Amino acid sequence: MKKTTLVLTVATMLTLPPAVTAQGFGIGARVGTIGLGAEGAVGLGTDVALRAGFGVTPLTINPSSFWDPGQDVKAELKLPKTWYNVGIDLYPGGGGFRIGGGMLFKPDNPTLTGTLAGNASIEIGGVTYQASQLQEVVGTLESKKSAPYVLIGFGNEIKSGIGLFLDLGVAFLGEPNVVLEGTEGSIINDPAFQQSLRNEETKIENDVGSYLKYWPIANIGIKVGIGG
Repeated sequence: MKKTTLVLTVATMLTLPPAVTAQGFGIGARVGTIGLGAEGAVGLGTDVALRAGFGVTPLTINPSSFWDPGQDVKAELKLPKTWYNVGIDLYPGGGGFRIGGGMLFKPDNPTLTGTLAGNASIEIGGVTYQASQLQEVVGTLESKKSAPYVLIGFGNEIKSGIGLFLDLGVAFLGEPNVVLEGTEGSIINDPAFQQSLRNEETKIENDVGSYLKYWPIANIGIKVGIGG
């Protein structure tokens, strides 16, 4: 579905008649919450543009700067590796302010890995486990691979010249599914430990599940517009 949508979008951009492409075309590079990537936009009129892009997130994040996992516990956050987007931007009055909407695609899910060593301990489902019992646990936030998004933006990507642009919005991922798995340790197959994982999954979903339904969109980039 994702690849088919993107292929059709690119094909549309390449085969638009001269009367439409004369309204402007732009390419850009961006960085933000949907990765480091590139995009293209083609004008469908003075106030409307079709936009598609992709991004990659090659970095692994150490979340200890905003969350303390505990003594001798190391945490590693991996965001979805690739992102794709396709949508429509509207420019009220033909200026630099725009509103937009479309679909965001992500083939994989974010994961958080906790590694225990030394005297580390971790509480899971109301039970405390020591590093001698459990050395690694992985949490995955499962959600839809495609989601609608809305945004507001600044910067006209189809207007001639070089300039900056900014996107601020949100994608609606739907109800999340938190999956916890013990991957290293002597107790990872123990039924009582497995029940602790299920209890912790339920607790996380009840406590913060409403926030996990959304993915923030915040991008900044530079564009080169041709025509328009």
